Amino acid sequence: MSCSDHPSPSTRSLSEVSEDELIRLTLDLAAAARQNFGFLRDVAESLWLHHTPVLVEAVRRYDELWMPMISNLTAGSGKPLMILPPLDIEWVWFCYTLNPVANRQYSDSRFSKLIGKPAIFNQENKDYVLERCKEIWVSKYPSESFENEDDFDDDDIHNVNVVEMVYLLGEISKQRCLLTKFSKPYMLELVYLIAARN
Repeated sequence: MSCSDHPSPSTRSLSEVSEDELIRLTLDLAAAARQNFGFLRDVAESLWLHHTPVLVEAVRRYDELWMPMISNLTAGSGKPLMILPPLDIEWVWFCYTLNPVANRQYSDSRFSKLIGKPAIFNQENKDYVLERCKEIWVSKYPSESFENEDDFDDDDIHNVNVVEMVYLLGEISKQRCLLTKFSKPYMLELVYLIAARN
């Protein structure tokens, strides 16, 4: 299926969103949009990230390793920790958070709290927090590679919540071509982003 064949994600009007589902944003939306464009470009250019075995391994790493680790690291603070996972896990996390209701239900049922994502808009800061995460990862999971090495074993599927696996693979598939929806050159212009924010 080509990128243009994927349907747009379903949308709801603001009146259909309950007060509990609303998440307040206090960030520079123009800078966040530019960072997201860069991230989506990285995902689109990482052809290895579009193969099913890699994605299955990425979902396993997200569900079994990343989310428990970040939940433990943010225990008590309630604030997003300034670290970022490797690209494969960040892609799974990004796709999951595009559905805030499902993301909140997953976080609440699994960790009894919503686990927020850090807002990092500077490449130098992003490199630093990624390196910081790698140090934490290696100390917590010495037998797990920080990068997705696609060494997924069929036995690993038994450790992953199959419902979550199917859901996340579906979300990732829907968002695989998200960059093409924002590929017009003017969309990266700061004046356009500021006008869109306003």
